[in-house]
Parts: sequence; C-alpha cells; structure tokens
Amino acid sequence: MPLLHEYHLDHVLFPHLAAGRQRYMAYSKSQSVERMKNPDVDRKDFFYYLLKAKDPETGASFALPELWAESNLLIIAGSDTTSTALSAAFFYLVHNPSTLQIVQAEVRAAFTDEEEIVAGATLNSCTYLRAVLDESMRLSAPVGGILPREVLGNGIDIDGRHIPAGVDVGTSHYAVHHNPAYYPSPFSFKPERWIVAGETTQEDVTRAKSAFCAFSVGPRACIGRALAYTELMIALGRVVWAFDMRIAGGPRVGEGGVGMGVGRERQTEYQLKDSFTSLKDGPMVEFRRR
Repeated sequence: MPLLHEYHLDHVLFPHLAAGRQRYMAYSKSQSVERMKNPDVDRKDFFYYLLKAKDPETGASFALPELWAESNLLIIAGSDTTSTALSAAFFYLVHNPSTLQIVQAEVRAAFTDEEEIVAGATLNSCTYLRAVLDESMRLSAPVGGILPREVLGNGIDIDGRHIPAGVDVGTSHYAVHHNPAYYPSPFSFKPERWIVAGETTQEDVTRAKSAFCAFSVGPRACIGRALAYTELMIALGRVVWAFDMRIAGGPRVGEGGVGMGVGRERQTEYQLKDSFTSLKDGPMVEFRRR
C-alpha cells in the first residue's frame, strides 16, 4: 500500500477515486484556510480549540498540515456519519411499523408543537427516541469497519496469539454489534433492549452499552458524540412528530436480498458498505404531514 502513495499509482489504478479524493482535499483545505482567517470569532467550534491548542511541553501550535488533516476528518465525521445514522433510523422505523407508532406516540405526547423540539430536558426524556437511534446505529453503524490501532512495545497477546509490534489490529464495529453475547437476537431491531422495562433488566442494558462502539470508545472516542446525539434527536424527533411515514412504492432501496452475497440476504437489514465511513443507498420513504 505505501507504493500506491509513493508512486501515485492510485491515479492509474483508481482514477475516479483519486480524482474524487483530490476534489475533497481541495475543498477541505479551502474551508480550513477560510476558517483560519478569523481565529477569534465568537463561535467556539471544534476548529476554534484546534487553533488555540498549544503543546504543553513546547508551546507550539498545530502546523498547517496538521490542521488540514483535522479538517479532513471533521468534515467527514460531522456529515457522513450523521446522515447514515438518520437513514438507518428511517429504514428500521418504516420496516417496523409497531416501533414507529411507539416513538411517534412518545414524541407527540412530549411536545405540542414541532418548534418546541429543541435540545433540553424534555427531548432528553424521550428515552424510546434515543433507543431507536442507538439500535439503528448498532445494526447499521455509520462506521462499520475497524478503527485500527498499532501494536506497541514488545507486542501483545490476543486470543492466544502473539501479535508483534508494528502490526495494526482491530475488530469491526459490525462484528461487535452483532455478537449475541451482548445482543440477544442480534439481527433483530429491538429498541427495547436499551431501556430497563418489561423483560429487559439493568444488567441487560449495561451489557449492551458496554459493547456499543458506534462512536468508538475510550480517550480517542468521537469528540462530537454529544453534538451528534443532539442533532439526531432533534432531526428524528421533528420528523416523527410532524409526519406519518411508510416504505415508498417501487424498488425497495437499501434492503438485503437473495443473490446479494453472504451476509446480505436479510431483507430487513439496512445494507451499508465499509469505506471508513459507510456508503449507502436509500431508504425510499413516503412522508405525509399529520
């Protein structure tokens, strides 16, 4: 793979992808340069803190290439992932009408007007709405592949095998999220698994949360997690409050099906392709103002 970068073979082997990457890099760089012209604006966004950051030992700020690299990641992480999470939520809701009715009832009982649905205690009290989002991201994670980590020091033993230093390791989010040890009936859409009620115990919820890694885990987890949840709760909450919805007629875009390959034959599973973030198509949904 280093040879692809060193000799720019990607331009020969994958010209369409290489051209798209160049366009994105140019856009990302232009956005970061424009933002850097006004480092002291009142809007304290992520880039504000990057521009103000100092190395505690040297006092140095981030260099331009480092800022551009952060810009590349922030733009993708703040757009692709949110759209995939919302798309998955719509897919699973229209494929599970009884679940759709429950979340509509919760949101419509909590608010009397669409404009009331803003960040705050009332929105946070909509536990089933949050559970729908978590269950959608569990089944069809916005980042479904691995977030690789390099083995350091003298290596590490994993599952009885020694992995030497310098090797990248990781476990895909898809595999973790479909492990029946944490999620019984792992391919079923069950928002109830996230709420202590009925047959779901606190131990069940704690176990499910311990394996949930849609935003990664630990000190390197997504810094925009709280913001993402706020955006998702508001967006999905407003839609289910204001509209009734159902699967659109015509091609059932986004569904699995016979002949699509191993692991892709479940009609009720939203189909994604791993490309660091997740590539998707659909779902096609019909909306009607209530």
